[in-house]
Amino acid sequence: MTTDMLNLIMAFGFGTAIGFFFFMGLLWTLRRLPQARNPSLLMLGSFVFRTAAATGCFYLIMGNRWERVAVSLLGFVVARIVFVRRLKPERARIGN
Repeated sequence: MTTDMLNLIMAFGFGTAIGFFFFMGLLWTLRRLPQARNPSLLMLGSFVFRTAAATGCFYLIMGNRWERVAVSLLGFVVARIVFVRRLKPERARIGN
């Protein structure tokens, strides 16, 4: 296996991890909104933190190679799909 292929596989894995971090943070934020004193500040702060962390990680993964960031973004999207399917209510799963 070539080094380039290994780098792309690792980029996909890191992109998936970034996606799970991002969406777990979103879920954490949404579950705490009802008890929050200032829900808009919680949402904005969470969004800025999650976006900055994900963008910084993508930048580090990229290493001046567009292929790596493209594959890691694909991993991010896969994480989103898995995350959404796992959180669907049971009623919605029966029809699919």
